[in-house]
Amino acid sequence: MDLVLKTVGSECLTKPSFAVPDITESVIALVKDMKVKMVEWNGIGLAAPQVGHNLRILVLRLGTGQIQEMINPRISWTSPETIPMAEGCLSIPGETCMVTRPAKVRVKFQTIDGDFKYWCLHKMDARVLLHEYDHLEGVLMTEKV
Repeated sequence: MDLVLKTVGSECLTKPSFAVPDITESVIALVKDMKVKMVEWNGIGLAAPQVGHNLRILVLRLGTGQIQEMINPRISWTSPETIPMAEGCLSIPGETCMVTRPAKVRVKFQTIDGDFKYWCLHKMDARVLLHEYDHLEGVLMTEKV
């Protein structure tokens, strides 16, 4: 599968994404390709809508260096403490926006192996998750300013 990065103006970036009902071979292939492309494009996060698939899938490069997929992520809590920071986005090349986001977040998700995980992410990992999660909701960082 040869993925193409969608940029501002692409309809798929403004629509909420659909839940993944089953982890099929095509879902696994999409996740693997997204991980490769995120690294190739020097990103720290990538959501399926950014490559033209309105599915609730995202990948993150965590502060540890680990690249983690999240299928059907669901945020259950965000901290009251927030941190403002300039963000960039692969889908909005050359632009940054000052965005205030929670410092911590709890998320439940599924891996490509079908395992369910429940994590608490902090600081930059939380920010990247929330940025990519916004893509799953059809929201761009420019709307968070």
